[in-house]
Amino acid sequence: MKNRNEILKLKIGAYLLKKQLFRDNEHKKLEKPFLMKARKSLTVANLLFNISEKDELRKLLNLVPDFEMFDWVIIISYYAMYASGLSALAKIGYKSKSHAATIAVLEYNFVKNKKLEEQDIHKLAKAYDLSEQLITKLIQTKTKRETAQYDATPSITREMAKTALIDADEFISKVEEILA
Repeated sequence: MKNRNEILKLKIGAYLLKKQLFRDNEHKKLEKPFLMKARKSLTVANLLFNISEKDELRKLLNLVPDFEMFDWVIIISYYAMYASGLSALAKIGYKSKSHAATIAVLEYNFVKNKKLEEQDIHKLAKAYDLSEQLITKLIQTKTKRETAQYDATPSITREMAKTALIDADEFISKVEEILA
């Protein structure tokens, strides 16, 4: 039986072959723009959460009294996390066109793979702080986002939206800390 690192390495190889993942040193310059995009998306998710919560904001915006967008809070929270994940990939010279590939590279390079080459040590010394728990939160938020986005009658609650916001903020903050 292969260990998790071997499985991830095989998955990453397959994503590279399918051209869903690329080694791209030019992409490294997008590290900061992806982080800025992540923070901006999280701000929008927070705005929608606050509009969904506050009568005075709904009234000010001329929205119906029961207007709420908890499904979009989850969707945007996930994409905020995803953009910060793309930032981490850019830092190590990857470009991804697949959510699953992004998650695999994050897990392999920032959680599981503790055998770094000499030239990577300075770049990724802080990377081990990205815990498996945060990767799990990214995956869970992706699942919530899929439900919120594609189900016509999703049972999205305020609590689910709030959890997505908290998880996204924690995930982005950890990526910012790692890449600093």
